[in-house]
Amino acid sequence: MSKSKTPLLLRIVLLAILLGTAIKIVGLQSQITAKREELASLTVRVQECEAVGEALRQEMENGISEADISEIARTELSYAQPGERVFVDTSSR
Repeated sequence: MSKSKTPLLLRIVLLAILLGTAIKIVGLQSQITAKREELASLTVRVQECEAVGEALRQEMENGISEADISEIARTELSYAQPGERVFVDTSSR
């Protein structure tokens, strides 16, 4: 009797190993898919950062223009041209 049970026991063990391997493969496939999506997202972010870096590099090479200086003075420092009146809307505060 022991002879006929050995192949059955071996089949059960092999089936369990096969099932465990299949489950592991499916889990790894889902991880691979998630990592590929993350890679695509990061690739887009890298391209955006490189574009911003290139724009800044061009701006540094070209220098800053009078119009840029004027715009920064107006928006960030609240400066105005001589003789110009600036009205501030405080009703939304």
